[in-house]
Amino acid sequence: MNTTTPKIIAFFVAVLTVIVLVFKYPTNIWSALTVGLLANIIASPIAFFVVSLLENLNQLPLLFKTKTLLRNKDVRISIAYLFRIKIKDHYLLVKNRTGNYYQLVGGAYKRYETSEKVFRKYHIKSDKQFHTDHGIAKNDLRFRVPGKHVLNIIRWFQTKEDRESSQWREFCEELLSTGILCKTTFRYIDYTYAGALQTPIQKAKYLDCQEILIYEIYDLLPNEEQKRVLEELFDKGNTEQVKWAPEPLINNLGFDEYKKEKEFEIGAHTKWAIQLKYTNE
Repeated sequence: MNTTTPKIIAFFVAVLTVIVLVFKYPTNIWSALTVGLLANIIASPIAFFVVSLLENLNQLPLLFKTKTLLRNKDVRISIAYLFRIKIKDHYLLVKNRTGNYYQLVGGAYKRYETSEKVFRKYHIKSDKQFHTDHGIAKNDLRFRVPGKHVLNIIRWFQTKEDRESSQWREFCEELLSTGILCKTTFRYIDYTYAGALQTPIQKAKYLDCQEILIYEIYDLLPNEEQKRVLEELFDKGNTEQVKWAPEPLINNLGFDEYKKEKEFEIGAHTKWAIQLKYTNE
């Protein structure tokens, strides 16, 4: 729901209250206006609660859990973007940097130093879990935040302030810097926003905490030359770095129903990104 809509509703409810009182007491308009004003002053806290409730209608389970049960406990949040690159009904997958499985191109967003004020305000602690070839990943949007501030930090992310808003970096790091694709041919790319998904708050798979995963999904829009290069890469077949997977194989997380065997491991978030829907896998 648009965040402006609940405020408009609350405004018209207030105006309607005054109108009803004025018409109910036509001989004493000033008394009606006074009563209406007092009624709205008294109702302000209730209206504020209703507005907040409407704004977070689709987040009610999360709102309840973070504001009550996990209010003062750390919740881990990871926010990333993924590219769907499709050629001949197959999606391009790359090997995960830390795990023995394949996934769509992409990775965690990064924040800028200007975000320090926000991170201090909400008592956010950076996630020290992930290592790269260059050491511990820095400034990734993987962090822990007290439950009471979870919705605040999600709203902050949605404003795009003080954080990475382009999806170019991971595309470059995973496909161009590795030599999988030609830097000249893919010196610029076009892509379109396909949607976003957010997992329910739940126990982290390998960590002793509750966790929320957020993904923004983008579809690559290759030009004719880029499409030709991708088709050539497809024709070369699977390698240790790159796998091509049709949607049914992704939905089975790498298990081939016809061969009755596991082709290779595919991360569950790749399935979610293809379907634009979280499933409990």
